Amino acid sequence: MQTFLIILGIVAVAAGVYYFLIKTGKIEDKDGDYIADDIEDVIDDVKEEVAEAKAKVKKTVKAVKTRVNKVVDEVEDVVDELQDVVQAIKGKPTKSKLNSLTKQQLVDAAKQDHGVDLDLSIKKSTLVNKVYSLYNKK
Repeated sequence: MQTFLIILGIVAVAAGVYYFLIKTGKIEDKDGDYIADDIEDVIDDVKEEVAEAKAKVKKTVKAVKTRVNKVVDEVEDVVDELQDVVQAIKGKPTKSKLNSLTKQQLVDAAKQDHGVDLDLSIKKSTLVNKVYSLYNKK
């Protein structure tokens, strides 16, 4: 209890000194609200900085959303291109079309369209010939 009274006394003395300094003009308080003008200026500066920071964050979020949308569009384009590669095999595949595919794509196409398992360890030219012969047997 004594500690509380001591702290209360110190706060009361500090408030009295603050009040005295404001009344004597040592601390400026032009608007008369008993808050020093220097403190009000600092608070206004902090508010401005917070507003600027919020604006920067909003701008950054908008930029990130734009970039994410662009990436999504690019991924969709890649998927479309991959579907075009699969479509290139369908219909009338030529050896030049088959040569443009990777070994994995050739093996996948043979498995999907003909149910034939081919080995990835064989040379690409051999794979192309085997897949070409599968499509021409139909």
